[in-house]
Amino acid sequence: MTTNGTPLAQRPEWKALEQHKAEIEGLHLSDLFADDATRGVEMAASALDIYLDYAKNRITRDTLPLLLALTDMCGLRERIEEMFTGRKINITEDRAVLHVALRAPATDVIEVDGHNVIPDVHEVLNRMKDFSSRIRSGEWRGFTGKRIKNVISIGIGGSDLGPAMACEALKNYSDRDINVTYVSNVDATAIVEATDGCDPSETLFVIVSKTFTTLETMTNAHSARKWTLDA
Repeated sequence: MTTNGTPLAQRPEWKALEQHKAEIEGLHLSDLFADDATRGVEMAASALDIYLDYAKNRITRDTLPLLLALTDMCGLRERIEEMFTGRKINITEDRAVLHVALRAPATDVIEVDGHNVIPDVHEVLNRMKDFSSRIRSGEWRGFTGKRIKNVISIGIGGSDLGPAMACEALKNYSDRDINVTYVSNVDATAIVEATDGCDPSETLFVIVSKTFTTLETMTNAHSARKWTLDA
């Protein structure tokens, strides 16, 4: 990585962190707590019901200013601002990085090419909420009129791990009458195992992809389609 043509490792901010690391790498965490009674309180932060405790790392009160100096030199604040305002910071695809738009309130404004994308996001989120609610209530049924009992998510990489993480985190609020499984391996065994014992008329496939061109995902999607139509 370079900044203004200078390799990051040659910048004074980086060298200061390297020197600091050498000075503290022999310190033991128990000694840091013993020497600073307020460490557990002051090396913590909270916002939006999230509590961050970073006291249990080998850092001192000198570490954070050195890290912040490095982020300032790299222009991190400016890059964050660019992301939140819809600038096209994904240079490989020449597109905005809009994870923040998915989490923004309906009253926010994030413009891309002069268009506020927030209403579009919330329109899709509302459709997702309506659809999933109808699945859980039994209003939305399969082709033969049976309730959906199995949901099989097909994706790869983040398109697999993201939904899996969300479902695991929210498992306590889930409908346990619906079985959710994930297929991310292009090996045919994966989808055979996922569908084993499932009734096609009670099974819903969810295909997760950003572009719907990923080979592994589309291969599994076509296998799922064939499995359903063959029934």
